[in-house]
Amino acid sequence: MNQNYSANLYRQRLKKTMRPTKRETLLESVRSVTKEYCKESSISGLKHLVEERTPHIEKAIWTITLIAALICSVSLVWMTFQRYYQAPLVTTQIPEGISINKIIFPAVGICTNNRISKRAVTELANALLKEKRNEKYNEKKMLSMLFGLGLLYNLQMDPNIVDVMELHQTLGEYDVNELMKNLTPKCEDLLLRCSWNENPMACSKLFDFRLTMNGYCCTFNYLRSSDVMFEESTDARSTDMYMYGNKSSFDFDQGLKVLLYLEEDDDFFYNTPLNGAQLQFSDAYDFPDAPSGSFSMQIVSPHVQLEVLASASFTEASRDIEHVSLKLRKCLFFDESSYLPFYTHSDCLLKCRMSFLMEKCNCTPFNMPKIRNTKTCDLTDVPCLTKYHAQSTTVRPDLEEIPPELELDLVGGGIYCPMCYPTCSKTTYNYDYTNVHIFPDHVNPTPDKDKIDWLHGANFTGTSIVHVKYGREVADCYGQNVIMKWFDLISNIGSTCGFVTGFSFVSVLEFFYFYTVKLMRDYVIRRRRERRIASGASTPAQFDHDCRYRPIYWNEITGPKGSRVENQF
Repeated sequence: MNQNYSANLYRQRLKKTMRPTKRETLLESVRSVTKEYCKESSISGLKHLVEERTPHIEKAIWTITLIAALICSVSLVWMTFQRYYQAPLVTTQIPEGISINKIIFPAVGICTNNRISKRAVTELANALLKEKRNEKYNEKKMLSMLFGLGLLYNLQMDPNIVDVMELHQTLGEYDVNELMKNLTPKCEDLLLRCSWNENPMACSKLFDFRLTMNGYCCTFNYLRSSDVMFEESTDARSTDMYMYGNKSSFDFDQGLKVLLYLEEDDDFFYNTPLNGAQLQFSDAYDFPDAPSGSFSMQIVSPHVQLEVLASASFTEASRDIEHVSLKLRKCLFFDESSYLPFYTHSDCLLKCRMSFLMEKCNCTPFNMPKIRNTKTCDLTDVPCLTKYHAQSTTVRPDLEEIPPELELDLVGGGIYCPMCYPTCSKTTYNYDYTNVHIFPDHVNPTPDKDKIDWLHGANFTGTSIVHVKYGREVADCYGQNVIMKWFDLISNIGSTCGFVTGFSFVSVLEFFYFYTVKLMRDYVIRRRRERRIASGASTPAQFDHDCRYRPIYWNEITGPKGSRVENQF
C-alpha cells in the first residue's frame, strides 16, 4: 500500500517538473512578445486588441478596421509598384524649346541618279581592251559588258542583261570599292557653286566624296571619321550633340546653298530612272542608309530651285533611367551596348543586316561600310545578294506575334535584330520641300548686280539650285526621365501607409526589434528558468525513487529518554 502511494506521488511530481519542448517555449515567447508589441506599438489601434478591459465587441470592431486598413494599404502600395515598374518613364516637352543654332545641322548628301560616268567607263573600256584576255571584244561590246556593273547598285535589274561571270573575268583582278569609286561622277563636275550661312565657299571645302547607300556621293556635315564600320569608340565621337558639327541659325539666307550641274551627256547607268540627282538627309553620325532609318530623300530635277525647310526635334534622356530594365525603357545610351562601341539605332540595324549577308553570302556589298578582314562582294556574289536582297532590307520588329498584314513571309521572315533598341538621346529632323521652276534663258542675261553674291557669273543652263535651311527658330525639346526616383517611391509608399494605418519607418524598426531582439531575449530567459526548475526538482524525485518508506516513531526524532540538546551558544 505504501509502495503504490509512493509511485503515484513520484509520477505526479515528475509530471509537474517535466520541461516544455523548445517549440512550446517559442510559441509562449511569441505570444508574450506579441502582446507587449501591441501595447507599445506606434501603430494606432493595436493596443485595444490586448487590453483586458476592452469589451469583445470593441475588439472585433478594431480587428475588422485594422484588417481593412491593411488590405487597403497593401493594395495602394501594389498599385504604386505596378505604376513604377510597368511605366517607369515619362517624356515631357520643354515649353520654351531650344534655339535652333544649338542643334547640329543634318548631314546632306548629293548623289547623281547617273551612277556611272560615261567618260570614266569609256576610259576603263579602252584600258581593258589592251589586255590580251579581251582580244575578242571591241569598244561597243566592252561598254555593253561594263553596263552590267550596274548590278552592284541595283540587284533588281534583269540578271540576264549580262553574264556576270564573263564580266568578272573580263575585269581581271580588281578592287570593287576602288573600281566603283573611280566610275562615279565626281563632286567637282556636279557642284558648281556653294554657300554656307551666307558665306560663299569652295565646294571642295564643304563636301567630301564619301560612301553612302547609293555608292559614293558628295556629303556635307557627315561626321563619321571613317568608312570602316564598328571601330569607333566613345572617345572618337561626342555624346553631347550641342557641341560638335556645323550649325546654322534661322534666317532667310542661312543654311546650305548649292548650284548643281546635272549634265546628261555623261550619263551611262541610272540607278533611279529619273534625270537629276538624289538629295539625301541623315543624322550627322549615322551612315546614310534607308532600311536602317535616320534617312530622308528627295529627287532634284533639272532646272528647278529646291528649297528644303528642316525642323529639328531634340530628345535628351536623363542618366537616371539607366537603372530601369532595358525591356521597360526600350532604349540604349551611346556607351551602353556591347554590340557596338558607339551605339546608335541606325548603326545597330545596319550591323545586323551586314551580319546577315556575311552569314549567307560571306561578304558585304560595296555600298555598305567596310569591316576589316571581311570580303567586299564582287560580281561573283551578285546571285547570292540578289537571292537575299528582299530579306536583307527588311528588319522584323521585336514582337511576340507578328501581324499578318506585315507580310513578312514574302521576304523570308525578314531579319530579327532584338539587340537593336532606339537611342535614348537623339535628334530627329523633318523636311518640307518646295520646287520652283528655273528658266535659264531668262536668268542667264540678268546682270551680276541683280544676283545673289554666291551666284555671280554663274551659267544656269542644265543646273538646279538647292537651298537647305531651318524652317523654325526653335527646335522642339523633350526630356525623358523616370516617373519617380527611388526616394519618390519610398515617399509615396510611406505616405500611403502612414495615412491609412499610421505605419511608418519607426514602425518597421519596432516590428523587427520586437520579433528579433526581444523575442530571442524572452525565449532565452524562459529556457534558463525552465532548466533551473527542472534541476531543482530532480533531487527530491530521485530521492523518492531510490529510498524505501517506513513508519517512524517519536523517539527517533527526539532521541533517547532523558537526553537533551545543549545550547552551544
